[in-house]
Parts: sequence; structure tokens; C-alpha cells
Amino acid sequence: MKTIGEKLKGIRKINKLNQIEFSQIIGISQGTLSELEKDKYKPSLS
Repeated sequence: MKTIGEKLKGIRKINKLNQIEFSQIIGISQGTLSELEKDKYKPSLS
């Protein structure tokens, strides 16, 4: 099973976006996206 980070990175790559572009689209900072993709940060369900 893929992690949330792996899924986010896959979606970003499919759409040919860099982290800055993708983070702006989904409304989070680039640093947070980076940590999510590396599975260093796990968001709450709420």
C-alpha cells in the first residue's frame, strides 16, 4: 500500500508540476509538501 507521501508525489509527477506549483494548487507550503512526500509529516484526518 502506498503512503500519502507516495500518492502525492505520484499525482504531482503525473501532472508535471514541481513542488512549488503543486503546493500552491493544494494550498499548503512547499516545505510542508516536501515533508509529506518524504513521509516525515503525517497530517491528521481532520
